[in-house]
Amino acid sequence: MNVKEKITSNYPLTKKVDCELDCYQLSKRVYLVFWQDLVSKEHIELILSQVQEKTSNSNFSDWKTLIIVGNTKDEFTKEDLLYFNNVSTFVVFYLINEEENKIFMDDSWIFALGCNYRKHVRKINSIIGQ
Repeated sequence: MNVKEKITSNYPLTKKVDCELDCYQLSKRVYLVFWQDLVSKEHIELILSQVQEKTSNSNFSDWKTLIIVGNTKDEFTKEDLLYFNNVSTFVVFYLINEEENKIFMDDSWIFALGCNYRKHVRKINSIIGQ
């Protein structure tokens, strides 16, 4: 079973967001995005730009956190995984390196208008670890 199947079958993903991304609403301001392409450190800025463009519409709340689940072959630190656009959007990556059996995640707590992602990242991690 792949990662997306594992998460969708064990997490109540009932609110699919109508957009170009494979995206689900987890709570009022938190969204889960399944990223199809390999995530590399050198392409993070491009990914952030694409995500910002595709979520700047009325299908998303003004303030939001996007949890991007994807695969990688790179090494990441916790600090490499959280981004803020200095306006209203947080992006946190949950990355899996299947070749080395490693998971890179940030389950920090943030205090920003209902954009906290900690419980969602921890739930995803418990599902992946099954």
